[in-house]
Amino acid sequence: MKNQKSIIIIAIVIIAIIALIGAYMAYQGPTSSSGNQITDMIGRNVEMPAEVNKVYSLSSSTTVLLYMLAPDKMVGWDAQRSEEENIYMPDKYQDLQVYGGGKRNANYESIISSNPDIILIGHGGTIEDVNKIQKKFGQIPALDVEGDNNLTDILPAIDFMGTVLKEPEKAQELKDFYNKALNQVNAKVANIPESEKKKVYYAKDPDGLKTFAPGSAHTQLINICGGNNVVEAPVTKGGMGVSMELVLQWNPDVIITSDKQFYNSVYSNPQWQTINAVKNKEVYLVPQSPYSWFEGPPGANTIIGIPWTAKVLYPDQFKDIDLKGLTKEFYSKFYHYNLTDEQVTGILSSSGLKEF
Repeated sequence: MKNQKSIIIIAIVIIAIIALIGAYMAYQGPTSSSGNQITDMIGRNVEMPAEVNKVYSLSSSTTVLLYMLAPDKMVGWDAQRSEEENIYMPDKYQDLQVYGGGKRNANYESIISSNPDIILIGHGGTIEDVNKIQKKFGQIPALDVEGDNNLTDILPAIDFMGTVLKEPEKAQELKDFYNKALNQVNAKVANIPESEKKKVYYAKDPDGLKTFAPGSAHTQLINICGGNNVVEAPVTKGGMGVSMELVLQWNPDVIITSDKQFYNSVYSNPQWQTINAVKNKEVYLVPQSPYSWFEGPPGANTIIGIPWTAKVLYPDQFKDIDLKGLTKEFYSKFYHYNLTDEQVTGILSSSGLKEF
């Protein structure tokens, strides 16, 4: 009888222990097979794979960061690239497949078939919007990245991408370059009186009559480098068309353009001849390969645009900036391409700079 009671007591104890263990596990919540969870930049908790070797980005500004930090992990491009954009890019990256990007143009089936470990979504909207994109990718983790298209607040995005891609050292290098360029420019821009700041117009399209309003991420470099955007309009989503009459009225001291056709024709176009920037030969063409130095997309690619724009606006104040050296360093570290002295000179002289 005593043996029976002992057995019953032992069984009860075992059952109680099992129940306690079960309760503890339930309290701890579910765990992933990899035990690796990350909170993305919109606040979603996402289960990460143990290894991240293949990555696809749905937006241009996150694609830039992906290419800068971990190009060998890319499975494809979010958009077609032109021959001009590919001039200073190694062949092995030029030949990657294009699967599309954004919320509408992405080829989700093709992206999934490339077997990415994770998907990157740049500034994906609300949590509901990001969750909808996640559903399209099923079990492939999709992570939202915020601030990747905002040069004035891009460091958290660089940090996050470095963590996700397991490239923290490369991310730190990019942050260091950014801080060095920005601090060098800020120190002198702070001493330029408001009355002496250059009036700047950013021209897009062959006729030069598309632009962006002050406050737009597409024209951040104007303010960062001590210029005043002449456009008088509220910030709108995307570019805006303006009239020739308005440009004549604004009469900018400097024109920066991303359109080669406009750049090549502006000095001979009679409509533009009375504008100070044209009369004084102060029109500059943004370098475009492998990414724009000014915008398109706005983001990490425009970090090298900080010293370039400073030289464009105030060449006398920024004579001490070694733009050739900075360009070679930036391309080697982040574009994975070693420029020759001749190539650097070609890039900078073709942009209209007289001294660099």
